[in-house]
Amino acid sequence: MSIKVTPDFLARSISFRVGLVVLVVLAGVLYLTFKAQTGMPFAKTTEVKAVVSNVHSLKANDAVRQNSKRIGKVKDIEYRDGSALVTMELDGDVDVYQDASAAVWDLSALATKFVELDLGTPKSGELGSEAIPAAQTEDSADLYQLLDVLDPKTRDAATQMLRQVGAGAAGHGQDLGQFVVQARDLLDDLGAVSKSLADPDADLTALLQNADLLASRFHGREDEIADLVHQTDQTLEAVATDSGTPLRETINRLPSALSDVKGAMDSLQAPLARTGSAMRALEPGAKSLSNSEQNLRGFLREAVPVAKQVPGVAGLAVPAVDDLTSTLSDARPLAPEVRQAVGDLLEPLRVLSYYSTDMAQLFLRGKSFVSQGPNPGVRYARLGVTPGVNTVTGGLLRSGNLPQNQYPAPGEAQYDRAQGLPPGLPGKVTP
Repeated sequence: MSIKVTPDFLARSISFRVGLVVLVVLAGVLYLTFKAQTGMPFAKTTEVKAVVSNVHSLKANDAVRQNSKRIGKVKDIEYRDGSALVTMELDGDVDVYQDASAAVWDLSALATKFVELDLGTPKSGELGSEAIPAAQTEDSADLYQLLDVLDPKTRDAATQMLRQVGAGAAGHGQDLGQFVVQARDLLDDLGAVSKSLADPDADLTALLQNADLLASRFHGREDEIADLVHQTDQTLEAVATDSGTPLRETINRLPSALSDVKGAMDSLQAPLARTGSAMRALEPGAKSLSNSEQNLRGFLREAVPVAKQVPGVAGLAVPAVDDLTSTLSDARPLAPEVRQAVGDLLEPLRVLSYYSTDMAQLFLRGKSFVSQGPNPGVRYARLGVTPGVNTVTGGLLRSGNLPQNQYPAPGEAQYDRAQGLPPGLPGKVTP
């Protein structure tokens, strides 16, 4: 007999197998989830027993702690001969010694208990499978035992207080609901803080000292802190306007704004560099100005009477300024010709600039030329002739040794003298 395998049959077969695998995985996850409530599955543990006279509301799966740090859980509780035999399951391979001790403590005012376990010291020897005796354990102390020491009046007051607290808490149900919503984050933070405090390297003593020092800094500044908190509240309310929409838009625009600011700052580098150079150049002038502060103050004080006369002088000058304005307006057509004339004079003036010294000498010697006279206010020119060969011979012989420099170089004319003259006569002076 042959079975025909159709695509539909094959698809159902695959779906069945996949579903079976999913169920197996789901069952494993559920198993691990339920086992995780009582410890990590398949993890190695150490079993310890202790005899406690009264455990009150202690039950299985309650925590076992060492120095308030969880190290295991309560596995089982049996009652024998009026006492409770508490079986504890510790995480990992833990050594417990004969002088170990245990105590049942309160975790909260709601009758939640845990076992505080001291593992003992190695010198007493290992405990093995024996139970910690009742002499080395501490019974649980329940809340009603504390209330037994209160008189009826105090109990009634405590009852009223609890009722009022309950009514107040009921009136703030919404606030408590928000607290519960935020409790997850708070518990995560509390767990991180607890882990840090439990670290062997944590210096809790120094932390408390610093906290006390910080708190002392707030003493006497309560009003300032209250004002600061009030201002902070106003600031946060302003930020939260319209459900934070303006702040959100500002943050969205912030990257482009910062990019523009960066470009502007980069553009300011060159002007700032030039400004720095200008400030360095102005530094001597500023120092001189500061040194002349007294003179400047004196000038300003003495300038007050002069400044009072300025309006009158300015009023007198108004007609002249008006006439000058019309004159300049009329002279405006001459401006191109004047500009052309000044341009044409640039080249001659540039050539004459080299002879500025000779021109000065000309005027100085001109003064000497007319320096003599018989009477004050009467002057005449003095001509001196340097004799040469033509002077002696009456022009029969030419003076070839008396050259004439028609175009002396700048600064050379004042040193030109006749050469080859008889001894004793003035010759050419070498500069």
